[in-house]
Amino acid sequence: MPPKQRITREMILERSFEMFCREGMDVVNARSVAKALNCSTQPIFSYFSGMEDLKNALVQKARDTFAEALHDGMHADEPVVRLGCAYVCFAAEQPRLFIHLFAAAGEDARYPFSGEEERSDLIAREAAHTGMAQDQARTVFEQVFIYAHGMAAMCATGKLRYAPEEAEKQIAAAHALAVGAVRGAQA
Repeated sequence: MPPKQRITREMILERSFEMFCREGMDVVNARSVAKALNCSTQPIFSYFSGMEDLKNALVQKARDTFAEALHDGMHADEPVVRLGCAYVCFAAEQPRLFIHLFAAAGEDARYPFSGEEERSDLIAREAAHTGMAQDQARTVFEQVFIYAHGMAAMCATGKLRYAPEEAEKQIAAAHALAVGAVRGAQA
C-alpha cells in the first residue's frame, strides 16, 4: 500500500492562495508552492493536472472571496452605494486579487456585473430604492460603478487610501450626483 499523502489538496490551495493574495499570481509556481509547503512538487501534481489547473482553482477561490465580500452589499437597501463601498473595500483589503480579477489582461473588468442577468436584480432594487425607471436605474448603476472602479483601482495600486466611512461618503456623493443627473435629464 502506498504511503498516505501528508499534503492535502486543501493545504496546497490554501498556501497557494496565501501566496496569490500576498504577492500575486506570478509567484505561484510548482517550486514556490512546494517550498512553502516544505515538500516536493509531486503532491501538487497528484491533486492538480498542472499549474494551469491549480491557477484556475485559485481564480475561482478569488471570485468566491470577492462574492463573499460583496454579499451584504448585494442585498442592502441602498444596493448601488453599498455595493460600491464593498467593491472599494475589497480592493483595499485584497489588492492582488482585485488587480487579477479586474485589471489583468484577459479578465473582464466588469465581472461580476458583465451580464444582464447579474445586474437585473440589483438594478430592479435600485429602481425601487430611488423610484426610478429601470433604464434610469441602469444608468445610475453604470455611472456609480465606473466611479467606484476608479476608486478601487487607486486603492489596489496604493495611490489612495480610504477608510470605509470615507469610501461610503464618496460613493454616496457620486450616487447622489448620478441620480440628480439622470432625473435632470428626464425633466
